[in-house]
Amino acid sequence: MTTTELKPSAANLIDGQWVPGSGSDAIEVFNPATGEKITDLQPATIEDAETAIAAASRAFVDWAARPLGERVRVLYRMKAILEENTENLARTITLDQGKLLDEARGEVARALDFLETALAAPMLYHGQNINVTTGLDARRVREPLGVCVAVTPSNFPVMNTVQFSAWALVTGNALIIKASEQDPLASTAAIRLLQQAGLPAGVLTLLHGRADVVKHLISHPSVVAVSCITSSPTAKAIYEAAAAAGKRVQANGGAKNPIVVAPDADLDKAAAGIISSSYGMAGQRCLAGSRVVVIGDVYDELLERVVAIANQIVVGNGLDDGVTMGPVVSAASKERILGALAEAEKLGATFVLDGRNVKPSGGAETENGYFIGPTIVAGLDPAHPVERMELFGPVINFHRVESFDAAIVLANDTEFGNAASIFTQSGAVAAAFERRVRAGNVGINSFPAPPANVTMGGYGASFYGDMHVCGDAPLAFYTDQKLVVSRW
Repeated sequence: MTTTELKPSAANLIDGQWVPGSGSDAIEVFNPATGEKITDLQPATIEDAETAIAAASRAFVDWAARPLGERVRVLYRMKAILEENTENLARTITLDQGKLLDEARGEVARALDFLETALAAPMLYHGQNINVTTGLDARRVREPLGVCVAVTPSNFPVMNTVQFSAWALVTGNALIIKASEQDPLASTAAIRLLQQAGLPAGVLTLLHGRADVVKHLISHPSVVAVSCITSSPTAKAIYEAAAAAGKRVQANGGAKNPIVVAPDADLDKAAAGIISSSYGMAGQRCLAGSRVVVIGDVYDELLERVVAIANQIVVGNGLDDGVTMGPVVSAASKERILGALAEAEKLGATFVLDGRNVKPSGGAETENGYFIGPTIVAGLDPAHPVERMELFGPVINFHRVESFDAAIVLANDTEFGNAASIFTQSGAVAAAFERRVRAGNVGINSFPAPPANVTMGGYGASFYGDMHVCGDAPLAFYTDQKLVVSRW
């Protein structure tokens, strides 16, 4: 088998062929750890999208007619190919997205988890048969939808690419992936590997384009379903446009995830959990904790422990030994976060830990990288827009409250509802938190990352649609049910 390339020569997969896009305005791809340009990619245009949709529409007819077992065997080959190429694929992720190599290996492992879950389709796909009355039978069967679109994010360019591909393809659909422009090499490498499993031309498509391509894809009459993971404003816009056109939509947005620490919590475990949640992947996870709410007199002691651990974090190139936090994904992301922190400073916020001028390891090689060190902000009014927005970086806002009820109020004081966690040794407190907090994913003394075989939730502006991702929810999303009544 061919291993993945670190610098793919062509980015767009259309009708089974790797071709440059027709766009003249190249997408510049940079290494987040060094700021150096890796390559230029020619983006897809609306005309390329039209070609891709036509090819996918043709391919769908044959692919949907193939037996489920045949499609499952393709997924088995995909899994074997990804496993064989894990290390090269992980290195491509780190080069392109910036996360630690171990974090990138973990991303590939999660991608394999999603593939394995989709391999259960034969156990879930069966229909229902009912004898209505003598000589009259009814049966319900599942059928694929058609041409589907997935708009994938920059933080998990391989995992989400594989996640959407696995379920869309095993259920018999054709899938067009519009990948993030910020780290297109990793998604390209993943699709190159998946394509080796023997997919017919046009069944799986990869486009690298800009907003005009996304708008065209989600409005096209031949596209019947749209999935996306992005910021909440973009997710809402995609949902509204696609749903208005009668399409099935699952649109995952942003978050402002609270971590509540009760007075009886094990503070060492709480501090370690906060660090892992908030600074893992430089805070670029939709489930990352970014608002810490401490109840009562343990505030100072907890803050001291968090700062002590954060000060041990080594910021630098994710490929280097000893580095424990990489850069944010792009120069634009860094500037956006720094701008929000400057605004917080104007408002009188206290920087308990200020990572704005962090010196990454690696010397001159990394001095132009997109680094922000671990940052802790206190004293900012929770109602201010800077505190309420999703920064998507290594920033924690610390708050002290005097009661559990006040903690719940602050935890729920957000338009989002993706994740929420509590650290406590009381089962009663944990149960009350689980019941009262408004979030689709809840952690108790734990980070609330759902396993691949469990549906991921999301409330409020964190999710738009009816059917979530993960678990067996994609089976419902990617299929329609047909009722057949027969008399013999």
